[in-house]
Amino acid sequence: MADLAPFPDVEDVLADALAGFGETGSEYPADLEAHLPFVRIRRTGGDDDRRTDRPLADVEVAAATRAQAWEIARQVQQRLLSGPIRVPGVGIVDRASTQVGLRHVLHENPNIRCVLATYRPSLRRLT
Repeated sequence: MADLAPFPDVEDVLADALAGFGETGSEYPADLEAHLPFVRIRRTGGDDDRRTDRPLADVEVAAATRAQAWEIARQVQQRLLSGPIRVPGVGIVDRASTQVGLRHVLHENPNIRCVLATYRPSLRRLT
């Protein structure tokens, strides 16, 4: 039996899929205020079988105002729930579910407002 290709990196897939909402990445830049709005994606766990990777992923929106952070976070949620999402050359999100809903989180910089949610996307390898 041939080895399977690795699953796509959920952080890369979601960063590409959510790029229309602002800058994206798995780490905040040191000068985050200059890059707002910013959507940070981080894998926090999950499981996989031979066909599907089902990670847990935190998606945090950082913005200049509370209203903007919430607005973008709600749009991100609808985008993820609307699947499937095909990211050419990276991977496919068949579907996603919200595991922990939208909530305000503090950032060390008081000029930055953040809204966080945890999702469970189902990812497939590109064929």
